Amino acid sequence: MKLRDLTKETKKLEVVYKTSSGDFVINLEYRPQVITLGFLDELKSLGTTERLIFQLEKLVANWDLQDDDDKIIPVTSEAIKANSIPVYLLNTIIESITKDRLLFATESKKD
Repeated sequence: MKLRDLTKETKKLEVVYKTSSGDFVINLEYRPQVITLGFLDELKSLGTTERLIFQLEKLVANWDLQDDDDKIIPVTSEAIKANSIPVYLLNTIIESITKDRLLFATESKKD
């Protein structure tokens, strides 16, 4: 297997964002193998907002998050900012990916 094939691998995940009015479900695919030493070095050099968006752009391959016109919002810095996606939702996505990776790693060790 070539390394570039490994870093293109995606994994499906359902993220549940809990609000006072109910659960908001986002289905996405993320790239579990995209975190490299270079990724971590670049992450360290970024401010808080840039760090969050950098992680989303690199990790999330696609999602079903739609704008008010029922169009999928691209996972780009510009689109995330233009659509005023709540920071808590963005954080929930990153946290869910992290938890999923930890569960996946734990399950792999059992095999």
